[in-house]
Amino acid sequence: MFPADFAYARARSLDDAFDLFDEAAAAGEEAKLIAGGQSLLPMMKLRLATPQVLIDLADVAELKRGQWTGSGHTIGALTTYRQLGRGRYVYRDGTPAPVNGAARLVDQIPALGDALAVLADPQVRARGTIGGAVAHGDPAADLPAVLLALDAELAIASRRGERAAALDGFLHGIYATDLAEDEIITHVRVRTAGAGGSAYEKFPHPASHLPLAGVCAVIRLRDGLIERAEVAVTGISPCPYRAREAERLLSGAPPAPDALAAAAARVTRQDGEEVSLLGDQHASGPYRAHLAEVLARRALATALDRARAATGEHATEERP
Repeated sequence: MFPADFAYARARSLDDAFDLFDEAAAAGEEAKLIAGGQSLLPMMKLRLATPQVLIDLADVAELKRGQWTGSGHTIGALTTYRQLGRGRYVYRDGTPAPVNGAARLVDQIPALGDALAVLADPQVRARGTIGGAVAHGDPAADLPAVLLALDAELAIASRRGERAAALDGFLHGIYATDLAEDEIITHVRVRTAGAGGSAYEKFPHPASHLPLAGVCAVIRLRDGLIERAEVAVTGISPCPYRAREAERLLSGAPPAPDALAAAAARVTRQDGEEVSLLGDQHASGPYRAHLAEVLARRALATALDRARAATGEHATEERP
């Protein structure tokens, strides 16, 4: 299908984007931001979204800048998946460059590399942006689950100023987020100090490559025990979420297959109840829940192996 008629405007700066927002609001028109367009444009073609004005952010240099601080990375919202995977997302005078000579982010956080390797297809990875992935609120997106497990924080700007928001709590439901209509995500901040071992596993739909279920796990070891674990799940519920019950079971537990299996069995439960499960023609809710448990065992085992390798311990012998 063809999208409904719309006006197109190209912002040159954040202030310019806010001016365009104001103009659309004054005219009583709905305005939508477009970055890579890999999610919004298909929805417009299906008439699931019918904005009257599209504001293109591709030329906004502020959204392409990032930095490495030694303890973490600040990533510009317009960074594409491909740039993120290649570690070329800090811009110097408009030219993409490695992170101030630091190690690539995906080398420090292997789960990012896992996700980027299986995310959509090469065309989408070349155009899709990290800020767009978060702002869109897709319940079956890969990257938000990884960022959730990494305790990522968003930098958000508007006419009223800037604010920081933890990603955990920012995602509310199917295409619903905490982003106001006049706000723009400018950066994503990820801490890498003490990141531990991490891994991402998914079961993709064969056509769209979206996860019918996906799980990201981060494990930190100390004194032979699991000091802390973060587990995030996507594709099975109205929005990606942190599996808190699984995390609590792993905290202080021995890094043994039984402990990982027990935690994996709790990834679909929150506060003692099963999460709301998505079901459609592609997969039922119970099937997605089963996939999440299996994928959680795999992601936890790989994260544990990587954490042990980072600390000089031996890898696990038993794997799910």
